Amino acid sequence: MPLTKRVALGAAIVLYATLPALAQTKTCANPNALGVSRVVEIDTTGGPGFGFQHYKAYDFLEPREVVLTFDDGPQKFHTEAVLAALAEQCTKAIFFSIGKMALGYPEILRKVAAEGQTIGTHTWSHQNLRKKKTEAEAVDEIERGMSAVHRAVGGPIAPFFRFPELADSPETLAYLQKRNVAMFSTDIDSFDFKFRNAEHTVKAVIERLEKNGKGIVLMHDIQPSTAKAVPTLLAELKKHGFKVVQMKAKAPLATLPEFDAAIEVNVKGLSAPGNERPLNSVVRTVTDSGAPATPSQSKLGGEPQATQGAAPPTAPSTVTSAAAQPPSDAQAGEMKPKTWFWQK
Repeated sequence: MPLTKRVALGAAIVLYATLPALAQTKTCANPNALGVSRVVEIDTTGGPGFGFQHYKAYDFLEPREVVLTFDDGPQKFHTEAVLAALAEQCTKAIFFSIGKMALGYPEILRKVAAEGQTIGTHTWSHQNLRKKKTEAEAVDEIERGMSAVHRAVGGPIAPFFRFPELADSPETLAYLQKRNVAMFSTDIDSFDFKFRNAEHTVKAVIERLEKNGKGIVLMHDIQPSTAKAVPTLLAELKKHGFKVVQMKAKAPLATLPEFDAAIEVNVKGLSAPGNERPLNSVVRTVTDSGAPATPSQSKLGGEPQATQGAAPPTAPSTVTSAAAQPPSDAQAGEMKPKTWFWQK
């Protein structure tokens, strides 16, 4: 079906340009890293769509360029392993996070943000929006997800959205268009959720990229096998001459106040927006490795407190210079999300 019949993009413009590497990332410690070949900036006005499986208007990737994307997280161990593998190769991806998962693991999502990855949204609870009885129910899933991911990050996120099961509808397309949110399908579906095998995932993605020549790749950072696959996949992308493109938004997502308020009942352990205290005003080292405290450390009050108006904290990165080893299959079988889990 022609795109014009699926969604009227209006005057939406997609801006893309190569940005200097030093302007978008810190110096890479790995001289042989895959890296990021260029960063593209997306003007999401009018809700443009990306991924030729559904949206065919904006063919901005050059031959052998890829965009890496991960759905359904964050998840303990698996998202962390994916993030560490990306850091080792000094490259970037888009993480389409689910609202409930984001509020369950805000510390992990803040690591994703601190590493300079792009964060979009994937609904509140991974519901197929086509199956919602009313448009209001679908909107609630979309907006709660946006508010929850934004709340978990504690800072700006991209107005990028991917439909669960890639199941859009005329009504939800029109709504996101009105909200100026870019919609993402895919060019290369790894089907990692189906096969759950690291070797198969790597082989499938590379073979499909070779056939297609380029594309947006869909994976899932909640899958143990995907966490195991990513280090090898990144190495294979470099070996086969593929280059990674990072997508960023021209302007951050603007959440809606009524949905920001609605998700607060699900927020546990996070300070109210604007009231976060810097980490060093909450936790400070008074002794280190058994060494006696210095006079300045032992004084009541210790380190100076943060001044009023200090910027909200971002979680410090715990990624090391070597990619974290994903869990073994035996270990992975014991790892469960806090409360929520689903399969495609």
